[in-house]
Amino acid sequence: MTTPGAQVPHAHASPWERDAPHAHVDLDALRHNLALLRARTAAGVRLLAAVKADAYGHGLLPIARALASAGTDAFGVATAAEALALRAAGIAGGVLLFGPVRAAIPELVEADVALTVAQAADLEAIEAARPATPARVHVKVDTGMGRLGLGPDAARSLVAGVARSRAADLEGVWTHLASADEADATEPGSATDRQVVAFTGLLARLEREGLRPRWAHAANSAGTLVRPDAHLDLVRPGIALYGQPPSAWLARRVPELRPILRVDAPVTFVKRVTAGTPISYGGTWLAPRDTVVATVRLGYADGYPRALSSRAEAGHRGRRVPVVGRVCMDQLMLDLGPEGDAAVGERVDLVAGDAPAAFDLAAAAGSFTYELLTGLGPRVVRRYLGG
Repeated sequence: MTTPGAQVPHAHASPWERDAPHAHVDLDALRHNLALLRARTAAGVRLLAAVKADAYGHGLLPIARALASAGTDAFGVATAAEALALRAAGIAGGVLLFGPVRAAIPELVEADVALTVAQAADLEAIEAARPATPARVHVKVDTGMGRLGLGPDAARSLVAGVARSRAADLEGVWTHLASADEADATEPGSATDRQVVAFTGLLARLEREGLRPRWAHAANSAGTLVRPDAHLDLVRPGIALYGQPPSAWLARRVPELRPILRVDAPVTFVKRVTAGTPISYGGTWLAPRDTVVATVRLGYADGYPRALSSRAEAGHRGRRVPVVGRVCMDQLMLDLGPEGDAAVGERVDLVAGDAPAAFDLAAAAGSFTYELLTGLGPRVVRRYLGG
């Protein structure tokens, strides 16, 4: 299937879709990565797949359907719209909204979406909304991320408040590891270690006080891969499901991950230029010799970073060729070399395949893989393989 938003079968793809950039998403590789992560967790540990931000740019509903069919227990999203889209599509697993909300609470509760409570005001908003049934609530604890939630002592009081509330059902308590992708993550006394110790200490206290909820969770992709003591009741992998290592350190430790996405785009124009010819805005690149330049239908409006101007390579007929001149809004140029050739309509790889991996391209752009993937725009048609 293909989609620039909604999924359309290949046979019914419109001409503009055929001539657009394509992101090829390998669902078999997705299932491989899911199985790899499952193998890293103990029996009985549930797995919540982070599918926020359009499944990290891969397409929320096709990814969620593939993961659900492969036995994923639950899904994590960032917005109410994402949560309700999963339910509207018939996704029946658990859904956790990672951030607190103040609007659409009755609708979310009716859709059986679990809500995050990070402070007393979040609980008060749920109570004020008067949902028809108690909201399933996960209390967020700040153990060192510094983004959402209260510290362990204050969070203990919040957990007790949720347990007392008639508008809420205390289902979970969770935290987020800020540095589990760093090389010291497994070492005693590291920032990650301090977070795990703080969180498990809180869980022990809640257990003693009869407040330990059904689900305690802390491990993101990196935590799932390197901190088995943080697996607890449930793990929450995200980037690793999509076959991308959270960091260079983890890339070396987990080479079995399979990237699930490849981006290609069509050549729209080919010309031979003489030495010294300027290419693209500002003439920042001058042809060093007579050569062949191909224009390709992909630009920064599609999510290919302008920072890769004259700093990246593409894959053309099994070899690497340089991206030259400034990346434009809708197009970029390739130097095919003096003996190069290309046909209009021929497709070249820009991300993965014969081109550099997403991780390497993001690093060359001074960014990181998460931003590159989630930045892929709606003009890039998603095509799903192995579905």
